[in-house]
Amino acid sequence: MMLMSRRSASRAGPPLRAHATLLCLLLLLVGSPWGQRRVVSFFVDHYDSETVRWLVLGGFVPRWALSPDQEIDHLGSSMLVVQDISVVLLLVGLVLVLRGAGGWIRLLVAAVLVSEAVALLRWWLLETFVDGIDDLLSVGLRYELLHAPLAFGLVTGVLLGLLTIGRKGARVKGSVLQGKGVAAMTTPQAHMPVGSEPGDVTRYLCAAAYVDERFADRVVEDVLADDAGAVAPSPDVDLVAVARHCLAAQDLRHARDLRLTGAFAAVALLAPLWLVFPALLLAIATSASRPRPSLATRGQRLPGARILIGTGLTAAAAILLAFPVAVALSALPVPGFVSWLLGTYLAGVPAVLVSVGATAFAYATVARHDLDTDRLLRTTMTRETFSRQPTPSVPRRVWIARRLAVVKEARDGNVTVYSGFLPFVGYARADSTWSLAVPLLPADDTPADRSRPTERSRPAEPEAFTVVELVDHVRKQLRAVAEHGGAEGTADVHQAVADLRSLTVEDRVFVDGTTIGDDPRFTATTGLTPAARLSAEEVRDIMLRPTGTVRHHLAVHVPLWGGDVVPSVFLHFSTEGRTLHLHCGNHVLGPVAAAYHVVDRLRDPLTPERRRGLLAESLPRTAPAFFGAPSRALRQARFEARRNRRTADELTALEQDPVFDYGARLSVRELALSPSYHNYFQVVDAGRITAAVERHTLAAIREFLDARGYDITDFRSQQQTILNQGLIQQGGTSIIGNQSIGPGSSATQNITRNAGPAGTAAVGAQK
Repeated sequence: MMLMSRRSASRAGPPLRAHATLLCLLLLLVGSPWGQRRVVSFFVDHYDSETVRWLVLGGFVPRWALSPDQEIDHLGSSMLVVQDISVVLLLVGLVLVLRGAGGWIRLLVAAVLVSEAVALLRWWLLETFVDGIDDLLSVGLRYELLHAPLAFGLVTGVLLGLLTIGRKGARVKGSVLQGKGVAAMTTPQAHMPVGSEPGDVTRYLCAAAYVDERFADRVVEDVLADDAGAVAPSPDVDLVAVARHCLAAQDLRHARDLRLTGAFAAVALLAPLWLVFPALLLAIATSASRPRPSLATRGQRLPGARILIGTGLTAAAAILLAFPVAVALSALPVPGFVSWLLGTYLAGVPAVLVSVGATAFAYATVARHDLDTDRLLRTTMTRETFSRQPTPSVPRRVWIARRLAVVKEARDGNVTVYSGFLPFVGYARADSTWSLAVPLLPADDTPADRSRPTERSRPAEPEAFTVVELVDHVRKQLRAVAEHGGAEGTADVHQAVADLRSLTVEDRVFVDGTTIGDDPRFTATTGLTPAARLSAEEVRDIMLRPTGTVRHHLAVHVPLWGGDVVPSVFLHFSTEGRTLHLHCGNHVLGPVAAAYHVVDRLRDPLTPERRRGLLAESLPRTAPAFFGAPSRALRQARFEARRNRRTADELTALEQDPVFDYGARLSVRELALSPSYHNYFQVVDAGRITAAVERHTLAAIREFLDARGYDITDFRSQQQTILNQGLIQQGGTSIIGNQSIGPGSSATQNITRNAGPAGTAAVGAQK
């Protein structure tokens, strides 16, 4: 998205300048002596229509002249200078509004505010520097200064909305690359680094605690503070380290929010309505801080020093405008309460000072927080430094220590207690699934494949076996593959896949969280959370009795790209009569969000260019942080009380509801998923690894059955179907690409082609 946004921004640059130029020329034309004569003529012709007359008043606002002789109402030279200065300020303000753009309502309000602010400034300048104007200001001119700008602002706001129609469409169009039947959405990770070393994904999620406030809050609120809920697994992620960093990040933000709340309270106590001024000042400064569109599309260009200088001058001009506005407001005859709201006491000076001071303090606080966060990431979260850093300390509270112990047990456990319909929480939705049913029939006297005799002679009669023995054999074979990197064996089964060295195999039990209330196997010795680990004997018992809501799967995980991509294969074995059933589900955890990879772009020490970039990026974040600080600070202050009440309510529900849900509802790893992959070969590698695991699994099963004297002819046929087409047709109709299989079939198929885990999940669901 960074790449395409810069391209679209560079394309949007000329239209923006053209719109601003067109707006200025139009207003200068209307305000010229020639245009003003037409406005007066139109005003006189439609004087009987009150609505038209009121709207035409706005046409007098941008009037200007080069000499008093050309002024239509014969104003003196002093008034002419004031009027021309006001027109210049009006044009500058409207261009800034156009540059900021936004929706129709925002443009309309901004145009009215700019028009009224310039009118108040003009009023103050006339009263201060033009002699003999007091009588006019008291009646006619005051009406003109206050009512005409409102009409002008409304009309100009509509005009600005019309000018920005094309810009929004251009941005949307530029965000989609139209391919041959494929819509590839652009994403922020075009220039982002990718994971490569073991442990990278844990490092990215720890960094996410500091760069994504919502991520940290969700981890603390929905994982740590959920005393009764199980913790979802996160492959190749150190959940304890991530949780600790989320708590530390919350503490840092709470300290920032307390300072911002103090500044907010100061303005609210002295002049509540002057809280509008920080919003306007920050909006103007943010518009001025936007760098010119860059022609660089192959890298990121940091803003230059001129950006900060221009932003400072723009903010200073806005602050200077605040004083005449305050003086003008103080001249209004308003009662005491309204005077307090408007801050008009003492000529409005206290209101201006506290509002300006609060804005400056808020920006300094946010900028300092951003710089501290950048320094923390730069010095502790890079690939070279992360492994040497101790995990942050956490508050010494009993419930936090107990919950972190639960998180650690879940990280190392073999039980997934899930909530809802899908059991594979923490592993993303299934990319594809397939099943096979193998009849357990005696083998013929002749080997099934004459060219490849069995490694040992078959027994005279088929040897009975249990699911536990089959699972042990498959587990042993897959671990042998991991030890040798997949490079050992014959060419048709074993492939030289170095990534298979990171393959891990585990037994995992899945159970519905609403069904374990009376099951002692899942009752924890302490606390409300169900047990996350079963003994080997209990797991074997579940293998032998695959019924009810408790099921065993042999889980195969292969972390790739530093754990940023994790293909997982879940194998469920069962026997029924003389039939062996195998269900296989392929899941792929895609990379975490691109913003979390920012730590791989940081280098120590901090460069001046990067510092300028951080200062510029802090401006648009200041207003949301400033105005949201009181509610965030209050919510954080009430966190303990809220958690205690939630725990009490959960205990009551546990006593009263026989199907109380202990299941995990949030996966930390899935919470951080990116909407798309960062690199094309991540998708290729995930598919290659899944196919390799499937081949090794099927080869191990075939070897197991063949060695025990079972006929593998039907198994080999189904195996070839799975490996070649990815499915087995056992009645009904299936669609593969544009081919249809089955009686009365047709090849009608609509598949949304989205990149990333969401897209693969959608395709897998249709399979």
